[in-house]
Amino acid sequence: MNAGPSVDPPLRLLPFERYMPGAFVGVFGALRSGKTLMACRLAVCLARSLGLDLVSNIPVLGARRIATLDDLASLRGAVLVWDEVQVSLDSREWASEAARCLTRDMILWGKRGVICVYTSPSFATVDVRLRRLTQYVYVTAGRYRRSGADYAVYRWHEHPYADDVLVERYRFALRLSDWYGIYDTLYGAAPGDTLAILPAPAPAPALARRRG
Repeated sequence: MNAGPSVDPPLRLLPFERYMPGAFVGVFGALRSGKTLMACRLAVCLARSLGLDLVSNIPVLGARRIATLDDLASLRGAVLVWDEVQVSLDSREWASEAARCLTRDMILWGKRGVICVYTSPSFATVDVRLRRLTQYVYVTAGRYRRSGADYAVYRWHEHPYADDVLVERYRFALRLSDWYGIYDTLYGAAPGDTLAILPAPAPAPALARRRG
């Protein structure tokens, strides 16, 4: 992981970030626009505030890594960072029966104490099953520099009726340097790095013994 923050990040939630288990929160924006930084910042703050485990499909400071559908199905009492969710939902493996069971299972995440914070380039391209569950949306809206510090601007929306109509409520800015090092920004560059959450590999068949 890249170098951690020079100071402890401010673990404060904004007044409208009152998410409870069962919440699905999407963060959207172009590549390198700050969407993953926002998702990680939000998840870390929520896990600390609510006393939940932190899990993620990418390396996040203090998070347990997940990689398979079995990992998702077993989640209890956790805040999940699911980076670039379309990598998993667009894959052919998600046509499997196990994946269909999981998407039906997501409606039970509230009872299991799970909050899902996911990222994707655009709300419109998210799989419809997940889109219908999403109640809150952040969209990156640019950057600016002030007094030597870089800030990312976000628009916060509600999605109250699961009808793909987003209602913008707030705009705010996040000082990026406060959160540098919270996740591995270089993850994905090395061979073998993957964002996809897929079915666990089937066990190899046992070899039949030869009778002598």
